[in-house]
Amino acid sequence: MSSTQLETIQFHNQQLIVLNHENKPYIAMKPVCENIGLDWHAQRQRIHRHHVLSKGEVMITLPSKSGNQEYLCLPISMLNGWLFGIDTNRVKPEIRQILEQYQLECFDVLYNHFMPKVAQQYPNTISVEQQQQIQQAVNERVYRTGERHQAVYSKFHQQFKIPRYQDLPASKFDEAIQWLGGVHARNGLSDEDWYDLACLYKAADRMRSQIELIEPALRAIDSSFVSAFHSMAIEYKRNLHSAKLIIERETAHITPKNIIDDWSRVLPTIRLKLNSK
Repeated sequence: MSSTQLETIQFHNQQLIVLNHENKPYIAMKPVCENIGLDWHAQRQRIHRHHVLSKGEVMITLPSKSGNQEYLCLPISMLNGWLFGIDTNRVKPEIRQILEQYQLECFDVLYNHFMPKVAQQYPNTISVEQQQQIQQAVNERVYRTGERHQAVYSKFHQQFKIPRYQDLPASKFDEAIQWLGGVHARNGLSDEDWYDLACLYKAADRMRSQIELIEPALRAIDSSFVSAFHSMAIEYKRNLHSAKLIIERETAHITPKNIIDDWSRVLPTIRLKLNSK
């Protein structure tokens, strides 16, 4: 088998030229641009300028009846990065539909075509749970560095020589997480946090009760604050009731150790009032 082989793949009655170069599938970009209706010169310059895509581009020359034919190619793992870098709102209306079609389907068509080869090379890939951890690690890297998601995924595919992150060998999982910068646990509120919120609720409910008590006195003296206090009494009661439901649910596992336990000062108030609703 030669080091470079050409395959023609059909996509919605159009031809995609894929070249197997050094045991890795590359797609010829000019035919893709012509199929969509994009200006090839502009897209070629865009690939040259892009800090990730430019690292993946290769020029491949193959003989043909009319002489040697040169193709600018990208690994198929970078195809989505290039496609999704094109804003469908900024292209001509007549090519918008086919561009969206390529964005939605083209990579999957190519991936499914090469899937048997990938499966043979990487029979033991990461689990669904590990895929989710990879996604989280990518999201956290994007948040830390300001990189685009697609740029991180493209670098990831290059680093581990895979077409999709789902095809990461299970043996490479720990290395991949470390390369992305790790996954940091995002736990919910601690019991101490819920205690603080329970205390806040208790104080707020006491203030609401005082508002209800003050309103009749204000009404008796025909105060201009009657309307505001009446509205606060009704609105705060409804909002605090919703807050109590959440606090009760999230603290249901807590049992005060003794009568002087801090929780003994707030839980009876929350639970008794909720149960009496």
